[in-house]
Amino acid sequence: MRAALLISTLALLGFAVSAQAQEAQCFQNEHYLVISQERTDDVGTDFLVRAPAKGKIKCEFVEAEGDFSIGNPDDPLWYAGLAGKYLALTRSTGPDGDVVIYDLDSRSKVVDVAADDDLAVDEDRVVYWERVAEGTDKTCPEFAEYQANGLGAVIAEERIFEVATGAIAKTGESRCSATQ
Repeated sequence: MRAALLISTLALLGFAVSAQAQEAQCFQNEHYLVISQERTDDVGTDFLVRAPAKGKIKCEFVEAEGDFSIGNPDDPLWYAGLAGKYLALTRSTGPDGDVVIYDLDSRSKVVDVAADDDLAVDEDRVVYWERVAEGTDKTCPEFAEYQANGLGAVIAEERIFEVATGAIAKTGESRCSATQ
């Protein structure tokens, strides 16, 4: 009986260690080093942000003095890109989600909007499709098809977040997207 208890205890401890042992990922530019680690018990990723490393990076998710963190168990965030002083993330537990952009200098969100899941991040800008209105049979050519497949429809407009200015520009492009 004691052996069975010992084996059960070791199995539980082994599981607990493996559940916590997620591999960190590091992303760096000349402004910041972002260390991410996916959660094992909740959906999403936690992030540590610090000054950029000089030389070789030790990519470990261990908070150091001066770091600040982004993420909590109620916020399913995912890394999308690092653009200058901005960190672009998505928030989602499924196909419909949000785009979230943090100004890492001020440690604050500057964008947090419902958006389609395809976004592009480069050094100069973040391009995304903000969901602005419900789609109807008049505004969405695919409306009947989406409805027949058990989906909804939404109108999304293309936005460009400019890294140099922090301004958001509307391109004038719009599209109809399927929703769940």
